[in-house]
Amino acid sequence: MSRFFHAYGNFVGGRPRTALALVLAITAVAVFGFTLTADLADDQDAFLPDGSELVAAMDKLAESFPESAQLEAVQVVLRGDVLSPRGAADSMEATEAAASHPELSRYRYASRPPTSPGHVLSAMVAGSGGDPDRVDLAALSQSDIDAAMADDDNAGLVSVLNELVAFDDNGAVVGGIGVVTVNAGGDLEGLAEAQIAADDAVQALALGELDSARTLSLGKIDKESSDSSRSSLGLLMALAFAVIAVLLVLFYRQVSDVLLSLGGLILTIVWALGFQGLLGPDGLGAIGAPSVLGQMVPVMLIGLCVDYGIQGTSRYREVRAEGAEASEAISRSVTAIMLPLGLAGVTTIVSFLTNLFGEISGLADFGVVAGVGVACGLFVFLTGVPAVRALLDRRSQARGKQPVVRSIDQAIPGAGRLVGAIGSTTVRKPAAILVLAGVVTVFFGVMAARLGTSFNSTDFLPDGTESKEDVVFVTDQFGGNTEPVTVLVEAEISNDRTIRNLLDFASAIENPLQRPEAVSSGVTSSLGTYFEGLPASLRAQAESEIALNRENPLVVDQAVIDRVLELVRSHDPAGFDSLVALGADGTEDRTILQFNALTGDAERTRDLFAQVDGLWFGDDDAITPIAGEITSLEVSDSLTDSQATSIALTIMAALVVLVLFFWFTEFRPMLAILSVLPILLVLVWVLGTMTLLGFDYNVVTALITALSIGIGVDYTIHITHRFIEEREHRGQSIAQAINKTMSTTGGALIGSALTTALGFAVLIFSPIPPMGQFGLLTAITVSYSLIAAVVVLPPMLVTWAAYHHWRQSQS
Repeated sequence: MSRFFHAYGNFVGGRPRTALALVLAITAVAVFGFTLTADLADDQDAFLPDGSELVAAMDKLAESFPESAQLEAVQVVLRGDVLSPRGAADSMEATEAAASHPELSRYRYASRPPTSPGHVLSAMVAGSGGDPDRVDLAALSQSDIDAAMADDDNAGLVSVLNELVAFDDNGAVVGGIGVVTVNAGGDLEGLAEAQIAADDAVQALALGELDSARTLSLGKIDKESSDSSRSSLGLLMALAFAVIAVLLVLFYRQVSDVLLSLGGLILTIVWALGFQGLLGPDGLGAIGAPSVLGQMVPVMLIGLCVDYGIQGTSRYREVRAEGAEASEAISRSVTAIMLPLGLAGVTTIVSFLTNLFGEISGLADFGVVAGVGVACGLFVFLTGVPAVRALLDRRSQARGKQPVVRSIDQAIPGAGRLVGAIGSTTVRKPAAILVLAGVVTVFFGVMAARLGTSFNSTDFLPDGTESKEDVVFVTDQFGGNTEPVTVLVEAEISNDRTIRNLLDFASAIENPLQRPEAVSSGVTSSLGTYFEGLPASLRAQAESEIALNRENPLVVDQAVIDRVLELVRSHDPAGFDSLVALGADGTEDRTILQFNALTGDAERTRDLFAQVDGLWFGDDDAITPIAGEITSLEVSDSLTDSQATSIALTIMAALVVLVLFFWFTEFRPMLAILSVLPILLVLVWVLGTMTLLGFDYNVVTALITALSIGIGVDYTIHITHRFIEEREHRGQSIAQAINKTMSTTGGALIGSALTTALGFAVLIFSPIPPMGQFGLLTAITVSYSLIAAVVVLPPMLVTWAAYHHWRQSQS
């Protein structure tokens, strides 16, 4: 292995133009691969576990009831007095403007007409048998509306109206909502564009009394989130690069080194994205389309790979300080850092690839892309960057210029004294440092045990957008957003027990005291509502058929139910088939029940899922509630659970790789445990800090804990390898080896950690709260990883070396 390292170092230092040509050739391949990048994958396809029961139920729903498979609610958020004559008229006009918009109307769900406070008031004023369409709300007086609301015959409509009107603490009307139910029909992109166009039409209305009217829909939310992410993330990433550049200027004090490190990071990201396209569905087909999680890869690569540049520059300057000329210094420095960088990189790559053993394709693809990205970073900083450095310094030498060599720790004010103090304290009092680390870990462990888990979709909306304002308003006033829920029932429809279960379930949903907290309406569509909508004569005929069931009045014969179902279907076959799908021989029948629910709160959605199962008295496997929020929650839970599993696998993989390496190269497998143990402490510290900061364990924070392993392993490997190099291969004493390690590698790590931490800390200013959490926690994680590497690991190494020295003296 050492021969290969020497040969490769000599290749880069001795033939830099050839090495650079190789880098350019790979860049051309990456650029071509970038042109093959597929569109962003749907979260459901990417992050739901393979074999998910929810996915299977959604496929069945799409197969049997395509018009109900992708229901969404477009809400018209109304601010102002919607119970005044003119305000009610405004509410109806705004809702109809959305529903009748030429682009959105083709996605309308015919079974549910648009509704708003104005629609309900028109029905109340018209009375039983009247025509609501002929009511002119604007022409009414307030007393007319008050009288209609006080009419006992309108008690049921008043209950519906109260679900659409918002009141303040004093009982004054502050707003309301209109609802237009739509179905994507497989055209999610077209529906999103239609929702945005309808919002423009609603906001263009000249309102008579209401303060404002605008829509709240998934299409609008996605557009605003996407626009905000692109603008803010691009700006924040530019700011992060600027911060990194300023810090590198302070550390390097040489413009060319700064540009080389930044260029290396940019080239690494270009390669990673290029190979993502090359491996993707439009390329080799080895991985799926890019996912939302995959967008985090460039950010992660900056944090992981800036260390490669600083370590390479630091070692190169050490060799130049010893008097070596440019080519020789490049050869020696590349040879020296290939082992620690390669070992750290391989460990990180293997850690990412552990996602391949999970059941979530999106995570597996993320692991592949991240692993390939780390490999790209290694090659760039072990080949491209030193090759350019060699060419630049050769030219300087030819001109007779001698570079000013400044070690990294000297460039950071106070770093030299700090690492020196840590090194001397480590040699004198290793046990005291380890005890202190243990006490700190116990404290953070107690905090970590209190860490909660959560997922609220509103947390991922950018601050300052209309959708975020409307979601907060709707949540505060109504308890959440309104979303259609479709319950898929798979059971024999002509079975008496199934019919009774369906009736009991519908009755429970209709009862505000019995239904789950999240349910915000009665049953909007079901076999029962279809039956109630039949002409009176046909309904009476069906009821008489059931009444003639003489064999057992308590149990309706299956043949009787079959006849009744055929009878009611004859009235409106299309309407019946939109609710009931009779299976062929050997397959279950299917039917659906629909109602509205409030979304935005994870715990409430979990309770809804559990309570819906509790309201069904048949086979638990026969019923599946389906809604966008339920899908999002399952995606979040599956990602969080997978990341927790991935952390364990990552630690095991890192330990195995390091054990094998140190066993076969140094005959010291214990060094692997010493290198990994500080990372376990970092994990506990990070989780405990999350509790102290009030953060929950979710998709984003789970990603941070996995990232901490990649960063931490890099740092500890550098310290361990340099200590062994000084102690075992250069014959220095324990004190000399630890002091040399701290003053060189330790100083470089401080520069690397500061650069990475402050670069990520810029993301705190993101308008998207989870992105801010990501930036803050990453900065904290980097800081903890540095502390573990330069404070906790050295006393472990000193204790280990002292023990081996004692054993040798006893033999």
